[in-house]
Amino acid sequence: MARKTTIAKAEPAPSGQTGRFAEIGVAGLKVASGYVFEEYLPSLRGAQGIRTYQEMSQNDATVGAVLKAVELIIRAVTWDVQPVEDKGKAGDEAAEFVKSLLGDMSHSWADFLAEAMSMLVYGWAWHEVVLKRRIGPYEANPANRSRFTDGKIGVRKLAPRSQDTLDRWEMQDDGGIAGMWQQPPLGGGTVYLPIERSLLFRTVSRKNSPEGQSVLRTAYRAWYKLKSIEDYEAIGIERELAGLPIISIPSEYLRADAPAAHKAIAAKYEKMARDVKFNEQGGCVKPSDTYPDKDGSPTNVPLVDIKLLTSGGQRTIDTDKTIQRYQRTIARAALADFLMLGSSTGTAPGSYSMHEGKVDLFMRACEAVLDQIVQPLNRFLLPRLWRYNNIDPDLMPTIVPGHVQPTNLELLGRYIADIAGAGAPLFPDEELENYLRSEARLPEKSPEAIALQEDMRRAEEAARTAMAERVPSSNEAMDKPEDA
Repeated sequence: MARKTTIAKAEPAPSGQTGRFAEIGVAGLKVASGYVFEEYLPSLRGAQGIRTYQEMSQNDATVGAVLKAVELIIRAVTWDVQPVEDKGKAGDEAAEFVKSLLGDMSHSWADFLAEAMSMLVYGWAWHEVVLKRRIGPYEANPANRSRFTDGKIGVRKLAPRSQDTLDRWEMQDDGGIAGMWQQPPLGGGTVYLPIERSLLFRTVSRKNSPEGQSVLRTAYRAWYKLKSIEDYEAIGIERELAGLPIISIPSEYLRADAPAAHKAIAAKYEKMARDVKFNEQGGCVKPSDTYPDKDGSPTNVPLVDIKLLTSGGQRTIDTDKTIQRYQRTIARAALADFLMLGSSTGTAPGSYSMHEGKVDLFMRACEAVLDQIVQPLNRFLLPRLWRYNNIDPDLMPTIVPGHVQPTNLELLGRYIADIAGAGAPLFPDEELENYLRSEARLPEKSPEAIALQEDMRRAEEAARTAMAERVPSSNEAMDKPEDA
């Protein structure tokens, strides 16, 4: 039987669009009543998932090292504002206005980056954009205090909203994100934060999920196993150092029908066997009574005996290798396994080329993180400020992050020498020279040096022109062949 196909009729969209402009399908995000159900592991879903990721990031050395490496690399990047080309002075003034916005907040730019990078742990980071009127530095109201007195609307702060305060999401009918409902940690009613007054940073936007995906997601299984093995190893080491306590008591205390007093005594010895440890409080007390012989005379066999049972040989499982394997897996999940090169006992440290390739891949991943941070700033923050201040949209500049990895000057110099040797004219070129000076962290060329270089260039051109236009002397004419 042929399958019947139904053609959906376009209903009016929330925006009022109908017909060919109406949206018919959905992204497929599993969300109900503001709660996202994309994660199939309950331990990583909702508030429980936030607590789990928080434990991973704050209580595991490997995860902490990876996150700290990313944070330090991102915070070391230099940021710039690129003006619109062919706009002249107006474009430069617009770029300077954006620079003044980013440097006139109540917190530093580095603090904002640190908060925004919490999206690596939780998959998302929410920041509320708090505005202010730039009245002046001595304004009594801190909401209007600014280093500038132009009266324009600026940014007071990009205030972070912690992930563990999330109550639920507010989603639009077409799958868009309308806002976030926040539950303050000290109680009170929920607070609604509309997306129009906020910035949402996400690692990924699959199905337009507001929660993105934590970079620790694929490392969770290795972390969970590693955590259990480390606990077992610690218990094993403790037992190996102190020995396994064995307490022998009369059998009448262990009988099922023993009196309550005997059962209480047996329970005390069970607790002693479980809690005895080799530390400053280690020790136990036992009765000195011994078993009598058949004649009732005392013997040397005590009624209660305590011994420490120790292992007779080495364990068959090397937990150290297992732990290192899981640590490498965690680092590999974040493309940071180069941190583990050379740290494993009994394994090759890895070649320099392998290390260099892994580091380059990790740096490219950090550049992707930078892109996830700068996109909401350029797409949403700047257009709002342009609209609030009634500035020409054609003058809107772009916030541009620098390179995460320093330029290899040796390779760059070799490349320039090769293309120059092939005949490509490179100099004089002010833009290229400024770029090379910047990459080498050399001081910019002073205006005096630029003027002197320009005078020398003009003098050389004038000398060449004079040489070409110079009239030959009589001796030069006599020496010149007739057929020349």
